[in-house]
Amino acid sequence: MKVALIIAFVLYGIPLWSLRYRWRSTVYRMTGWKINVLPWFGHDIAALFTNRYFATDDERRMARRFRWYMAGYLALLVLVLTA
Repeated sequence: MKVALIIAFVLYGIPLWSLRYRWRSTVYRMTGWKINVLPWFGHDIAALFTNRYFATDDERRMARRFRWYMAGYLALLVLVLTA
């Protein structure tokens, strides 16, 4: 059971790279690959709970999708750790 959960966790995590890039590009208003490796987390945490970094409806939809994705990722992580 635990092996299946770990495999599901890894497979569920694959789209995280592109979602995280879009998220951070929108929050920091930067483009380029370096946005994924820079250790800025203050705006990221604030953006998880507010919409102040998202100006358009498209950006808000992307933020909502990312928040739901991260909630599922966290729930799957808890299942892996408790199994």
